[in-house]
Order: sequence, then structure tokens, then C-alpha cells
Amino acid sequence: MDFDPERLARSPFTAGLIGSLITALKFTPGASWWERTINVVAGWAAAGFVTPPLVDWLHHSPPEGYVSGAAFLVGLLGMSLVAAAIDWLKSGKLGETISSWTVRR
Repeated sequence: MDFDPERLARSPFTAGLIGSLITALKFTPGASWWERTINVVAGWAAAGFVTPPLVDWLHHSPPEGYVSGAAFLVGLLGMSLVAAAIDWLKSGKLGETISSWTVRR
């Protein structure tokens, strides 16, 4: 296997990981380190897997920095969405939501 540092630097996974780690140091939502770790991993995965199809769907032929910036922003959005989902689950509203789906009106 060939190691290509330039390809690694252009990867949305790298930009997502760096963005997640920088944000995790201070600004990651979540009370415990376990929640923060889940948020960072979710942001990193969202940046790596969502950014390339999103850029392709927008029909951009972006400069190199555009994809990295987009990966950073998608990672922040993914991290925030997971933090909100964890808070929602911890608040105990899951039962209320499921029962509201099953009640006839």
C-alpha cells in the first residue's frame, strides 16, 4: 500500500476529525466525556460520509479548500444533531412520542 500524505490531507475524514477534535476541546455539547466522544465520532462520520455526496449533489467543481470547509461544517452540524438527540432521549420524551403516534385522534 502506498501512503499518500497529500490525499490524506484532502480527505473529508481528516477535515472532519480535526474540526471535531478542535470543537471537542471546549465547545462540544454534552455533559460527560462519554457523550462528548459520541458527538465527536458522529461529527467525524457525518463529515466523511455526507460531504462528498453533498458537494456532488450541489454540482460544484470546488477548489480544494471548499471540500475541507464543507466537511468541517457538516461535522459540526452532525455533532449538534447527535447532542440534541441524546438530550431528547435523556429527557424521557421517547415514551410520550411513541404513545402520541399510536393514539387515534
